[in-house]
Amino acid sequence: MDDTDIEVDSRITADRTVIDVTGTRDVAVVVRSDDGERIYLPPEGFDDPVSGSPYTSPYQGAGAGGEESPYGGATGSTRGVMETADGFRVTHPEPVTEFDVYRGGED
Repeated sequence: MDDTDIEVDSRITADRTVIDVTGTRDVAVVVRSDDGERIYLPPEGFDDPVSGSPYTSPYQGAGAGGEESPYGGATGSTRGVMETADGFRVTHPEPVTEFDVYRGGED
């Protein structure tokens, strides 16, 4: 397993939750809120070693026809996943009651 330090910062308000992940892009974030559970995957297009991440998915970003996927929104979206300089930001459209961060492992 990678020895890189991962930092997770969350801000929960009455109308949304923002979770910043720094130090890696090789994680998935699962949030639970009143509307149920949602999985947020790292944004597409990152360089190695993230490209081999077990969390990479065709469901990331915008969906067919430019609509947002339930797995995250496009860059600039008010919800979903957005790339940052050293990680990514998850914006969920309501307050969460719980969230988990799952780190990718080595094969």
